[in-house]
Amino acid sequence: MFSTFPRGPGNNYTLAELVDIDIEKPFPSLEANTLPAQQNNSNPGYSASYDDLLVSCQGIAVDAKDRVWVLDTGRAAGGQLQAWGGKLLAYETGDDASKEPVEKIILSPNVAFPSTYLNDVRIDLTKNERGVAYITDSSDEGRTGLIVVDIATGDAWRHLDIHPSTRPDENAVFSFKGQSVYAISADNKGFWTTGVDGIALSEDGEWVYYTTMTSRKLWRVPTEKLLVKPSTNKPNAKHDADSSVEYLGEKGSCSDGLETDSNGLIYLGAAEQDGIQTFDPSTKTFNDLVYNHRITWPDGLSIASNKLYFVDNQFYMQDRFWNNTDKTVKPFALYSIDIDGTSAHI
Repeated sequence: MFSTFPRGPGNNYTLAELVDIDIEKPFPSLEANTLPAQQNNSNPGYSASYDDLLVSCQGIAVDAKDRVWVLDTGRAAGGQLQAWGGKLLAYETGDDASKEPVEKIILSPNVAFPSTYLNDVRIDLTKNERGVAYITDSSDEGRTGLIVVDIATGDAWRHLDIHPSTRPDENAVFSFKGQSVYAISADNKGFWTTGVDGIALSEDGEWVYYTTMTSRKLWRVPTEKLLVKPSTNKPNAKHDADSSVEYLGEKGSCSDGLETDSNGLIYLGAAEQDGIQTFDPSTKTFNDLVYNHRITWPDGLSIASNKLYFVDNQFYMQDRFWNNTDKTVKPFALYSIDIDGTSAHI
């Protein structure tokens, strides 16, 4: 089992393998997780385009070959994304596996902008020659969208750029445990601005489901539209993708992580309800799966062996929402729930 830890003060690594109930070790090594800024003062902002080092990992997914895919945002400690700084990597798993990535795709500045935040990823190995990756760009600064990556060629392109479905709901306010939460600075109450975040792939690979973190809406778009790269030869590709977006309804809570099981159910974090929901595409209905007051911010949903796993990173308890007062309480938690389905990796 693997987990990411966005880079910040006090984090000595950004990708780790969980080897016991309360033991983790840097993956693939401590050296790969150690930046020059941690060794000296030459790069206090962390953000840089290190090809062979992990800057700040976020999204993580497992493919049908049991490889672990990791998104390195290239951004940390508030810095912007440097050119060629964002990357997608895949590692083999197992005791005898190489510690070097078996796939490494560096995203070009044409798709990963200074304001880009590479948030989450899903992999489909059945498309194109060696598969494709779908990535959410949740940029707080405004240019939100989806990035599609051809794994064989490393080519990447954007869709749903600043589309209403990938943008935050303007002036939306979210409530947790009976209290409305703003992004509060010393001078004002601010509204949340994070864009498209959670993403899931239907079990047949025909749809991408997604939601913005700052919205209670769920959307989907057919992958056949996303797989067409906008170009002079395909001038309608952007319009075709934009116009094929389907609104699936209000889910009653803002969400971060999404996941799909082998039965086709979509699982959604329901932070405002202290729980997890499901969405059934066959009936287009939302249902509550679990509620527990201990759950604060469910994220990083993943399915294996008839269990749903998720982390609780207490996101809205961070200092940026409470006028520089950190209200998080360690240790952070990893939960699991028994479910009927199993993983839907394709």
